[in-house]
Amino acid sequence: MSNFSEEITARHHWWSGVHLWSASRSRQRYAAIGSIVGVINLVLMLTLFNSPSTERLIFLLLTVITLSLIPAYPISGSLGYLALWIVLLQVPHVPAGDVVITNAVFFFYLGLFLPLRIALTLALIVPLAVITPTGPISVAASQLFLAACTLLPGSMIRRTEAALRQKISVATEQLSSIREEIAREMHDLVAYSMSQTALRAQRAAADSSYPAAARQEFAAIESTAADSLHELRLVLRALRNNDKNTDRASITGLGTVVLDLEESVRAVADDLSASGYSVTYQCRGDGHYNRLQAAILSRVLREMSSNVLRHADCDRPVTITLSQDVDKARLVVTNGVSASHHTLPSSGMGILGMQERLSTIGGSLDTLMDNGTWLTSAFIPLSQSPALVIEDES
Repeated sequence: MSNFSEEITARHHWWSGVHLWSASRSRQRYAAIGSIVGVINLVLMLTLFNSPSTERLIFLLLTVITLSLIPAYPISGSLGYLALWIVLLQVPHVPAGDVVITNAVFFFYLGLFLPLRIALTLALIVPLAVITPTGPISVAASQLFLAACTLLPGSMIRRTEAALRQKISVATEQLSSIREEIAREMHDLVAYSMSQTALRAQRAAADSSYPAAARQEFAAIESTAADSLHELRLVLRALRNNDKNTDRASITGLGTVVLDLEESVRAVADDLSASGYSVTYQCRGDGHYNRLQAAILSRVLREMSSNVLRHADCDRPVTITLSQDVDKARLVVTNGVSASHHTLPSSGMGILGMQERLSTIGGSLDTLMDNGTWLTSAFIPLSQSPALVIEDES
């Protein structure tokens, strides 16, 4: 259930965040392209054509700056470039051919970042400025042809990106609707049943007509049901939480898990002992975990203990070993497999869920059956990758 909520949440945040991320990255790339093209144009014009002069250098440098500003500030950047173009036509020692290459990029940016009507209006200013008042018609025609060849592809890319953004928006709304529906169903069905179980076990534990051993069992059932209900509420909160700024620990419901792994091992060993198993546990070494690593390994340990309760032979020992050092940590649980069939329900997704959890932090899961003994081994690297550092700082 928790794994499913994580998947739904991850998809929602991926879809809703992909547009913001890609739009920002796209504009940065286009700004870099504008700067690079402007610099290349400057070098070519000053070295291959005519003789360099201070006026030409100043205008070409200003062209680089204004062209690189258009992706971030489409209107003001475009008007700045047009103003520079008009002034350039009035300077006798700066030929208009110096900015032919940058004009092509300018027209492309108009189609890419502005609505087509506005882009066409601004693009027509260039040929009109050439022929006003008595400029050569051929130069104006070439600029008009250049605009047609570059503005239209930019406009087509803009329309394609707009269509993709619309699809992303629709998919995000659909995912939000699915999340809310799942949250409602889980609250109405599962949470209600779990609350009833906890309350009935609480009453039975307080009923003096039951033997002391039975009341202890009821108290243990109450505690387990209450913990499960708390975990379920975390899942429901994650399903209904649409805040893009929520950190991953809150999204996955991992923020309340005990982050001291040795304490987690002791708690799980105590729970299994209380359930009638002979448990031996040990913790070797000293590992340094970030929040996400510790939380995921703690959840994996809980799933391992659940598998012990479902499938282990109560007459055979259970071992839990946590080996940790600077670079890695390994959690190993062994238990004998019961020949009888347990009545506890099993989804068959526990191993897959553990594998998915561990893979998000670069870890792995190994299982082995040997002579009636089941071994489960979880491994995670403890080196701080950039992604894990970001998660830990959120």
